[in-house]
Amino acid sequence: MELHQLRYFVAVAETGGFSKAAKRCYVAQPSLSQQIIKLEHELGKELFERLSRKAALTEAGKALLPRAKLILKEAGNIKSAILEDVDSGSGTLSVGFIPTIAPYLLPGSLDKYHKRFPISRIKINENLTDRLIQSIINLDIDIAIMSLPIEDPLIETKTLFNDPLVLALSPGHPLSKIKNIKIDDLKSIPFIALDEEHCLGEQIKSFCYERQINPEIICRTWNLSTIQHCVSFGNGISLVPKMLVMTDTSKSCEYREIKGQSPTRAIVAAWHKDRKLSKLALEFISIIIEEYESLLEAQSNRQ
Repeated sequence: MELHQLRYFVAVAETGGFSKAAKRCYVAQPSLSQQIIKLEHELGKELFERLSRKAALTEAGKALLPRAKLILKEAGNIKSAILEDVDSGSGTLSVGFIPTIAPYLLPGSLDKYHKRFPISRIKINENLTDRLIQSIINLDIDIAIMSLPIEDPLIETKTLFNDPLVLALSPGHPLSKIKNIKIDDLKSIPFIALDEEHCLGEQIKSFCYERQINPEIICRTWNLSTIQHCVSFGNGISLVPKMLVMTDTSKSCEYREIKGQSPTRAIVAAWHKDRKLSKLALEFISIIIEEYESLLEAQSNRQ
């Protein structure tokens, strides 16, 4: 198996045709086709279904694609990997964030990262969990900062910290007068929910189901800042991450724990299980933990 065969294979998979792939690789189409055939013979499986004007991946082709990309990327990164091993701090890091983490941890973490690695480049992709997992598998990003559960067998994770979820209320809400708010106090109160396509929205739904409460959802939104604004105007209550609370200096909402039953989410770093984390990736993970601890300390000092 040759690197150029894998390069031709990825080109056909991404362009959808042998002619387009040949143009992209600056090689004659018969030569490219012959190398693909040799690769198929070596693997003992057809990698493409040859249609009239398109080449579609077979199941074997789909299985090979992420592995071929990984091999090509690692081969292309040999020089930068060596430089990182000698502590040059150069190279490029691609990081994914889910939207319910990025606004609170990303700004401070980026500032710390740029100060420590001024000659490094960093690329950020903020997206939903499923899309970030696919980006990891496709090797489009090196690591992602997200929350459990993650059940894909190609993904490895490291738990960084646990982030509690707290109740968000408008100032003067009747619940704010209760010293120890319990789960039963939340029944039949209008609730503002995060859409379930967000993993946090699904986690909150599961939490309510397990505690046998069925809140009256009057608004479902994609954005935690929308939840904050609606809650502040007295339109309902909600559950929000502690990291949001730690960065909210507006005092437009009150935040309370649920006595003995406050839910929590595990924040993790995730990466492809077949990849070795680079020095830059490991340093960025440490910075994320450091930034969360800084937010905790800043909140403690304000109280």
